[in-house]
Amino acid sequence: MNIARTTIRMAAAAALLLSVPARGQEFRPAAAFIQVNDVYRIDAVENGRVGGLGRVVTLAERARRGTGVPVRVLHAGDFLAPSLESRYFAGQQMVDALNFLHARAPIIVVPGNHEFDERRPAMLRDAINASRFPWLAGNIRLNTGDAAADRRLGSDTVIESGGMRIGIFTVTFLDAPREYALPDTMYVAAVERQIRELEGRNVDAIVGLTHLDLALDQRIAGLRRSHPKLVWIAGGHEHFLIHHPLTDSTAAITKGDSNARRVWQVVLGRRGTVPALRADSIPLDASVPVDPAYQRDVVARWAGRIREKVPFFDQVIGRSTTRMDATEETVRNTESAWGNWLADVMRTAYPDVPADVAVLNGGAIRIDDVIEGEIRWEHLARTFGFPTRVGLVWLRGRDLRETLLERSVSGGRGEGRFLQVSGLRFTFDRSRPAGQRVSEVQVQRGAAWEALDDARVYVVAVPDYLMGGGDAYTFHNRAVMSVPPGPDLRLMAFDALAAAFSRGEAISPRVEGRITERGANGAARP
Repeated sequence: MNIARTTIRMAAAAALLLSVPARGQEFRPAAAFIQVNDVYRIDAVENGRVGGLGRVVTLAERARRGTGVPVRVLHAGDFLAPSLESRYFAGQQMVDALNFLHARAPIIVVPGNHEFDERRPAMLRDAINASRFPWLAGNIRLNTGDAAADRRLGSDTVIESGGMRIGIFTVTFLDAPREYALPDTMYVAAVERQIRELEGRNVDAIVGLTHLDLALDQRIAGLRRSHPKLVWIAGGHEHFLIHHPLTDSTAAITKGDSNARRVWQVVLGRRGTVPALRADSIPLDASVPVDPAYQRDVVARWAGRIREKVPFFDQVIGRSTTRMDATEETVRNTESAWGNWLADVMRTAYPDVPADVAVLNGGAIRIDDVIEGEIRWEHLARTFGFPTRVGLVWLRGRDLRETLLERSVSGGRGEGRFLQVSGLRFTFDRSRPAGQRVSEVQVQRGAAWEALDDARVYVVAVPDYLMGGGDAYTFHNRAVMSVPPGPDLRLMAFDALAAAFSRGEAISPRVEGRITERGANGAARP
């Protein structure tokens, strides 16, 4: 079979013909899907200009008219938490939003790792019970104490549309053990069992709805060698747009941006007798209006409820003279002005022991937005999806570089382990082997900079998540000494902003060359 990939440029979308099995044969659509993943807010971001489920509602209506086939939404996980609203409503606002969308275009969801954030089952159990859409996770068995909710978590499904039978399998993972959720962590084997079951039900094409890291999705995509009906994996967990094409030996993989900044519209059909896909990556910007009924019945209603809970929600607590990009694309990949300022604040956590250096994992910065001008309490609250307490460790320079900076850049793009920093600057090169990517590390001494001294001991401010081994950081094993986490970074940031605001001052953080990435061609880019 001859597989090719064609890129078609369009004004609002990048269209990809993911399978062209036979030349001259017309593509016959059978079903359309809108794929979203990692959507934590019911409203749009960037002051309402970008993303949001209200625009997904509009896109689903447009897709129905444009494709002429039934439209469904596949949600590849992470929506109940973490978010500001979920602290008060346990994710019920997201269920309400997805119920609204489900009434316009049927939804299937796979839970992501954050659906299992709570140690007790109430949040997940109550969300399942309140949902009018199906939940599927083929490698999870629930034991929430509510048999009805447990039964509602299915495994796979078969959709009949346009003369095709389309089988959908599902798989996800947990960050930490939960007594109420028992996962099969042999992910590829669990998926292959589901695929065999779907093949036994005489499906024409097989789609995976997954919430796994890309490396696992790629292994699953490779099952196409033995199971040629596997054509597409609609994935989550990464927070930025990803596309891997369909080939003879691998299924296509797509993932969208967090908070629906860019989503995928995928049409599944046939060319001749062979399954084929056509996919559009669509930016949900001002060209796609928010559905007015969604804005009224979902966004406005929950906006009122959060302000009843938090009367100071809109209170101005500070100002910035600079534009601070705190989108996940930025804080998980490169230096961020907001990340710089937060890391600077961390160094003051213990006034009697000022830190030489501070690091903050990009995954701790959850706002996924741009802050400019007035800084409201909402901005600060949305920044921290979890309590973030600051501790101190004393590390030799060599260990600081090897266990912190190298770990920060050891993975691919978009990972939460990526560090925002204060008191140091460095260069890294992803084209080099992991563990050998960091160079030119310098530490700030007053207004001057000096090379990192491998033997010198530095005081480093770190968040409690990393101190406890989160994101597989192991620096605590090499610490000369440490101070357990204490001050909460959100409260520290509030105090710093409010103090400046009371003096009539604004903050002015900038991207200033603390982190420089060197590309494969040797060119440096901040």
